[in-house]
Amino acid sequence: MPPKLGQVVETILYTSDAQKLAEWYISIFGLTPFLSAPFVVGFSLPNNTILLLFSRSSTTADKVSESGTIPKHGCETGLGQHIAFACDGVAELEEWETWFEEKGVEILGRMEWERGGKSVYVRDWEGHVIEVMTRGVWEVY
Repeated sequence: MPPKLGQVVETILYTSDAQKLAEWYISIFGLTPFLSAPFVVGFSLPNNTILLLFSRSSTTADKVSESGTIPKHGCETGLGQHIAFACDGVAELEEWETWFEEKGVEILGRMEWERGGKSVYVRDWEGHVIEVMTRGVWEVY
């Protein structure tokens, strides 16, 4: 058997403009960056998780330094990447729906899952599908 696996620590969304996409996440989700450079913006999220926004043009070659090598990764074009954020129940999810409407963010869909969870889906300006969900969506959440 392999060693025990922990939680997801980082999620990376690739974009044509990291700063512009970061402005969307700051405006819509109220996130505060811990890292902001022309080609990468990082946000610290609850439970020791990180959201990184990388400009595609910055991930076209291996990054080699005395510390080691970070292999090229990313994508040439948007792939409709997805990230889901947790919220604390139906009342808070309804607050998110109202907030999205106030901010002019189109709600793409809503789900009521068989385990009792609920989700709301929006799209950021780059085309990534963003979900806000309550518990009860997955067996593990």
